[in-house]
Amino acid sequence: MKKTILMVSMLGVLFSQISRADEDVLLAQNNQTPNERIGPQVQIPENPMPESKDGPLANQGQWLVDHGITPHLTFTQLYFANPGVGVETDQSESVSIFTVGASLDLEKMIGLSGGTIHYEHLFAPWIHNLNYGMQASSTIVGTLGPYIPKTSHLTLFTYEQKLLDDKLTLEAGKSNAGNYFALPMCNSPTLCVSATLQNIVGINPPPYANWSARMAYDLSPKLRVQTGWWRSDAAFPFTNGWESNSGDIGGQMSNVYLANMSYRTDFSMEKYPLSYEVMGFYNDGKQTNPYYTVNHTSKVFDTSSAVDKTSGVSGIYLGAKKTLWRADHGESDSPVPKSISAYASMTQTFNDENTKGIQNQGNAGILFNHMFESRPFDSYGLSFQWAHLTDAEQNFLQDANLAAGGSGYKVGQTETALALDANFILSKGVILSPFVMYSWDSNSMLNPYSAVNPESGVSFGATLHMKLDQILGLSGKTAH
Repeated sequence: MKKTILMVSMLGVLFSQISRADEDVLLAQNNQTPNERIGPQVQIPENPMPESKDGPLANQGQWLVDHGITPHLTFTQLYFANPGVGVETDQSESVSIFTVGASLDLEKMIGLSGGTIHYEHLFAPWIHNLNYGMQASSTIVGTLGPYIPKTSHLTLFTYEQKLLDDKLTLEAGKSNAGNYFALPMCNSPTLCVSATLQNIVGINPPPYANWSARMAYDLSPKLRVQTGWWRSDAAFPFTNGWESNSGDIGGQMSNVYLANMSYRTDFSMEKYPLSYEVMGFYNDGKQTNPYYTVNHTSKVFDTSSAVDKTSGVSGIYLGAKKTLWRADHGESDSPVPKSISAYASMTQTFNDENTKGIQNQGNAGILFNHMFESRPFDSYGLSFQWAHLTDAEQNFLQDANLAAGGSGYKVGQTETALALDANFILSKGVILSPFVMYSWDSNSMLNPYSAVNPESGVSFGATLHMKLDQILGLSGKTAH
């Protein structure tokens, strides 16, 4: 029944229409540079519509903002299905997520210039099928569905200090590195989920927060250099964000060191915006060889020998996005012109014996904005994704299949996928992002000891995100 209601609701909103908003309002919606638009704890596409200052609680929201308190309240509904992918097809997962938090402007509250406290807590009260990842099983498709076995999570609790005319930013506390580094280039961030970034680099997926410290310096409104340290927990699904150590299950703790340079622009800054990011990473955690023991034998069949281990893993992330075409040839000041963009990103590990067994992973695609005059804020994407496993991981999957009673693993070493997705801006503060994907050589990385050869084929899903603070009028209007 829940699935039926969800799908009917999606179909209903897909056919709803939005009248064209006054685009001029967008030009003054905020004065943040793209490098300051840090992603939320549940990553979603940016809503390009002007923020609404109306709502049943607009007066109360404005009073809070005037006194230094900006509330954050969101609801996100996720749905994933694998009719043709993995070791157990025709399964689905749904997750409902609420986030509650606030930013406290300490200059307004106590006169401390440039100081801000960020806090956010996440609740996932309704979850259907925690085993979806194992059922879909593959590096690309199986990783898309979130695994949240605990209902409540601290996702953000930091102190941020801006100095040198706000060019220098210092921040420390509990946070997720994915909100500052390797920001998604694709149309719908759900399709940019990377097992390499989350598990090998150690940028644990949202909503999992870890102790952190970062420093960023804006060389210009477009160009930023940044470095950071995060404590990473290999047992992140079983933490709640408040732990001072590894939490209940006692996962391996490691240190993640990140450094990047990012250049980001939008249509208010350039006629044909360009964004790129170059990031280097190092995780000092012990890496367990996916296949070999210390005697260079298969760990699947030689259980008496210790598994071979190495220390640390490093690598690089590269991403870029460029607007290639505008219908108005750049002659108007529209912040949402009819345009076409292209993007690509890739993460390459330098240690082929990393625990997760992924050598490189990435995506590339084309974005179409403002395709229809009646829906100027919608966007559409066509993307290609890949994940190439290491030789050690491929050998492990082959032996694990035989050990489980399988007839032999027949899947290639590189999983690829094509996807279509869209962001439908249903109203101010409401975004629906459906997708459909077809994958080839879908592996069993998330369920290696399955006797079934995983199937390749179709998967689909959708995300509905509601900025409740904006809908209720709690976001207020900040004077700049």
